[in-house]
Amino acid sequence: MKRSLVAISLVALVGCSTPLERRQASGGFEYEQAKAGQQLVIPDNLKQPNYSREYQIPQLGSKVDSSIQGARLDVRPPLQVLPLAAGTRLQDGTDSVTVIIEATNNNDNLTADIDNAIIGYLGSRNITIASNQGGVITTDWIETNEVIGKSWFKDKVYQVRQRYQFARNVKDHGRSGSVSIEVIDHQESLDGVDEQIVLTNADKRRYAIDMLNGSISYLNFERNKQQALQELANSRSFSAELGFDADGNSAFVANAPFEQVWTRMQKLLPAMGFQIKDLDRQLGTLFVDYQSDSGFWQNLWGSDDVLPLEPGNYQVKVAEQGESTAITFMDADAQPLPADKVTAMANTLKELVKKELKDL
Repeated sequence: MKRSLVAISLVALVGCSTPLERRQASGGFEYEQAKAGQQLVIPDNLKQPNYSREYQIPQLGSKVDSSIQGARLDVRPPLQVLPLAAGTRLQDGTDSVTVIIEATNNNDNLTADIDNAIIGYLGSRNITIASNQGGVITTDWIETNEVIGKSWFKDKVYQVRQRYQFARNVKDHGRSGSVSIEVIDHQESLDGVDEQIVLTNADKRRYAIDMLNGSISYLNFERNKQQALQELANSRSFSAELGFDADGNSAFVANAPFEQVWTRMQKLLPAMGFQIKDLDRQLGTLFVDYQSDSGFWQNLWGSDDVLPLEPGNYQVKVAEQGESTAITFMDADAQPLPADKVTAMANTLKELVKKELKDL
């Protein structure tokens, strides 16, 4: 029994490899000691043979580090920056580890949105922030320990310690910005003995991309969560009563914020028989086409209760009005509909806004 246990323990030790060794090609590196063969010496009175250049090894370019060979050559496939969060994209024309982040409709403060995403991501990984000043967030040491071999006496532990720096820059208009990241410190040790690892630019880029992709994934999670909360809020019913908009025109006044009413109208109008042709959120205007034989209300109650409108093009204006939101129906020339037509539409609209979005 003792022999079996010892044998298993020895196999475990031999079979393990360090993270550094996993980057290397399998096999030996004797080729580094290989010397170029000498060219055949042909007497002058004989014809020189034709030499093939098919297998000639080209000279290293000036941008290539000639020391990156053998055990130092990383054979792993490169990582790619994955800007998968809504409103993110790669920065064009640069090799830096940088992602462009655009503001979404929910973002009133893009600077805070980016900073909160980075801080939240680091917090989710229990990474301590060493400093946070002027859009530059620097992490404390991040330690990763891996047991690479077990024995009866002591585990062999490979430790990697790193520090990262995030740089956030938001343009003056506040609608777009960027985040870049770099590795500023790196140490590797085996059982407390420094491995004297000097990272190449490719190594630094790989580590930085991995950290940046994690941050972007967290930003995507946060934005999706905020979007879900916003959609939940927008799906809640509200009431609307006859009243007047800011210009004194007959309108419906809803006891809900603009965003909720704007989202709801995109569901309500088709239910009332309007087909949305275009919309402009900045103007708060929906451009619609009305057909009296379509819509939820007409299908439910029959054709006797259609809206008092001629088929054709109309506009629907949604505007903030204090803590309420005004909904003004207009003709194709942006002229408000007469009060009698608005009043005749009241029952239909007032019943529909009470419904949840899932019921439309």
